[in-house]
Amino acid sequence: MEKSLVGGFAYQTVPGGNQLGVAYNYGVPNENTWDPGLDDQQTLEVFYRIQLWKEIAVTPDIQYIRNPALNPVDDSLWVYGLRVRLAF
Repeated sequence: MEKSLVGGFAYQTVPGGNQLGVAYNYGVPNENTWDPGLDDQQTLEVFYRIQLWKEIAVTPDIQYIRNPALNPVDDSLWVYGLRVRLAF
């Protein structure tokens, strides 16, 4: 991306506990690298971090990408993910 702006927030009721988060990204593709005339990409992500133990957290997330720069054939994409964090 030539330009990118990201914002979001997370909410948790207990310090170190589960966490719900939402983030938004607005990006302008680099015209020198990608096809000129691509529409600006927008991404919305929602995640829920589940703190299993102090050392282990699991975070499922879902992302909606509008005008994906790396896939100009599609108008939008849904991406599902699962992150695992280990902290020893």
